[in-house]
Order: sequence, then structure tokens, then C-alpha cells
Amino acid sequence: MMTEKVSAEQAMRRVNAILQHPTYQTWIIAINEAERGRDFCRHGLEHALDVARIAYALWLDAGGNPVAKDIVYAAALLHDVGRWQQYTDPSVDHAAAGAELAEPLLLEVGYHPQVTAEIVKAIRQHRTGGGEGLSAVLYQADKLSRPCYVCPSRGGCHWPQDKMNNSLLY
Repeated sequence: MMTEKVSAEQAMRRVNAILQHPTYQTWIIAINEAERGRDFCRHGLEHALDVARIAYALWLDAGGNPVAKDIVYAAALLHDVGRWQQYTDPSVDHAAAGAELAEPLLLEVGYHPQVTAEIVKAIRQHRTGGGEGLSAVLYQADKLSRPCYVCPSRGGCHWPQDKMNNSLLY
């Protein structure tokens, strides 16, 4: 993964710029509205933060460079932003839509174009598990973020039993 020479403070400033960006907030609100009656597996900010924290732990466990924290967080915070489009049009792949939405925002908050491309690739691949590095970590963190073992809607879940998270790993 390409990292940039920025201080830890500057790096996390970019993550906070994503969180505070009016467009990002609009996407999160749209997702929350679309999932208002949904009992399980929501995709709002809480989920994005869970994925970010798990992805960073996985990243470090795999020997990843700690300097990349903001890059891992940026990918996780943005990985489901295309969900609102999928709810509007079920033929839309939210991963592809999210990648398209994320690119200009990442550039606007100061990510280098090469780093932006890596993040966008990870967002695009987060559903399929394709790739390695950031893409693989994001895919795994997204799956591990689901607390199936305590979900009150477990009986109505469409996930196969073998894919459910039945224990806490991160």
C-alpha cells in the first residue's frame, strides 16, 4: 500500500474531514432513512466505525504499516456509502456505486490520487473479497463486524449459518 509522508495528526484530519463532510453526512442520513424499518445488519455510521476499527486491528495483525491508519479508516468509513443508491434502485451494486461516490470526496479531503485509487479499489471489492492488502482487510472486517451471536433478528436472517459470526474475534 502506498502511504504518504504526512504526520499522524494530518492523516487523521483527513478522516475527520470525511466524517464532517456534508456530502458524507447526506449519504449516511440517506442510508439510515432507507434502513429505518430494518431489524438487522444496518449500514450507517456505527457499522462503518466498527469496520474501521476491526480493519485497522486486522491490518496491524497482518504486519501492516501503522502509518496507514487513516487510509484503512477512510476505506472503511466509505465502503457502504453506495447503499442509498442500491435502496433506490435494486439493480445498483452498492460497492461499485460507493467507489464512484468516494473517489472525488477522497481527492477533495487531500488524499493523493494513487492512495485514492487504492481506497476506491478496496471499496469496489469489499463485497467479493477479491484482492489482497487493503481490499482483503476491508472484506474481512466487514464480515467480522456483524455481532450475529447477539442479534435479536437472527431467526429471520438470510445469512447461511456457516457465515454467521458466532463468536467475538475483534
